[in-house]
Amino acid sequence: MIKMRIIIIVLLAFLGIAVQAQTIVKGHVINEQGAGVGYVSIGIEEDSVGVISDAEGYFTLTVPSGRKDELTVTHVSYQTATIPYASYADGRELTVTLRDKSVELAEVIVDGKKNKPQTLSGKSWISVGKAAFEGDSKGDLEWGPIFKKKKDYLLTDIIVSIDKCEYEECLLSFNCYEVRDKEFVNVLNKPIYKCVTPADNGKQIYVRPEELIVLKGKNKYCITISVVDIKGKGRLSFPVNFKSYYARNNVKGKMKKIPAGPMIVVKGYSLE
Repeated sequence: MIKMRIIIIVLLAFLGIAVQAQTIVKGHVINEQGAGVGYVSIGIEEDSVGVISDAEGYFTLTVPSGRKDELTVTHVSYQTATIPYASYADGRELTVTLRDKSVELAEVIVDGKKNKPQTLSGKSWISVGKAAFEGDSKGDLEWGPIFKKKKDYLLTDIIVSIDKCEYEECLLSFNCYEVRDKEFVNVLNKPIYKCVTPADNGKQIYVRPEELIVLKGKNKYCITISVVDIKGKGRLSFPVNFKSYYARNNVKGKMKKIPAGPMIVVKGYSLE
């Protein structure tokens, strides 16, 4: 009996060490004016260790035992910041300040009378199934179609078909990446969000960027969708079609090709 107690105590000690070896990182992301920055990506690049901050910029991230990587902090409106391991190793609460980007605005003139938006990606609305976000899976998956055109286009609309929203409210985030070899470079300067509710069930939602986004001819692009905030419990499902898509788990994972994804149509004006 005494030996058994010793073994149990030793096992519990090892378990305690294993639990303590995980590093819990808590923090608050703010801008240079001191305001919280919502829906920021914090994690280890291309390693599926990451999290999205809440609407006020607060986050909690669990770093697996044995990892001493620096964390990257990214948001489309700000310069990327890094958090060295030494800054979060002791479990102290962090305040991360993001600096504004220096943004060069595009100068584009479009004759709307002679130019109608053209479909750049996602012509087919034929459903082959459904894909869903479930539970509290905020920021766990980002996915979208890839496409390339011969001419330059001004991005005008992202159209998404909603199957069913069971949440009280669900906030979608959209990103636009230029795919350079294996590197995904976000070309947005302002985030694109869209709130979805059960009133959108069975509908197509239209999303339009607040800035001028020029998609260069012969360059490859990927426009993705993810869930960054929810109210209530349930799931959000989309019709799925076959097309070349990219996807990644968590906010910092590596992008991978998949054969199908949620129905997303991308439209834009042709630029001469």
